[in-house]
Amino acid sequence: MVERKNDILVYAIENFTKFGSKRFSMDELAKNLGISKKTLYKHFSSKEELVKKSLSYYFGKIRANIDNYMLSNHNEEQPLITIIYIYKQGLIAFQEINPAFLHGLNKYYPKAYEVYSQLKHDIVWDVVCPLLQKAQQLNQVRSNVNVELVCSLFLSRMEETVYSKANLFDEYSIHELLEHIIINNLRGILTLEYLQKSPLQ
Repeated sequence: MVERKNDILVYAIENFTKFGSKRFSMDELAKNLGISKKTLYKHFSSKEELVKKSLSYYFGKIRANIDNYMLSNHNEEQPLITIIYIYKQGLIAFQEINPAFLHGLNKYYPKAYEVYSQLKHDIVWDVVCPLLQKAQQLNQVRSNVNVELVCSLFLSRMEETVYSKANLFDEYSIHELLEHIIINNLRGILTLEYLQKSPLQ
């Protein structure tokens, strides 16, 4: 029997992302965890709060992985490699999430969807955009490239791309998707000098 709040969050997000937040009920959650609904509501006042908290927990772990990577990899001369790492983590997450989950969030649990939207916004504009600006200062990205526009046009739209076909992850590996969605786009804005000496992998 599971009663710890974090254990409930872990189990909840696993099932919400797999089956959709609307379809997976509090009754099912309590039954599968071996606890009463009363215990569940002791921790969470509503299903929306549980969806929101479990989503925060899930994406908090992803953000922590990114932050830890940036802290442990002190190679400030290769900001583009960090960007590729960040988007690889994003693809791994999207592969685990049923597209219906995010669509359902927007429709049924707008406060929970705000958590996702805010995290995506923060990563693109507070982490990735400054990394691109750093790459431009290092003469890795061409000086005539509008970094903010690059972020708006493709770096903030990966979700739309990967969910454009339901079976995209069945047909292609994470590596192939990363190569075609992110790396090839980054290659297009690089200086010739950087591209020749350090092609992105």
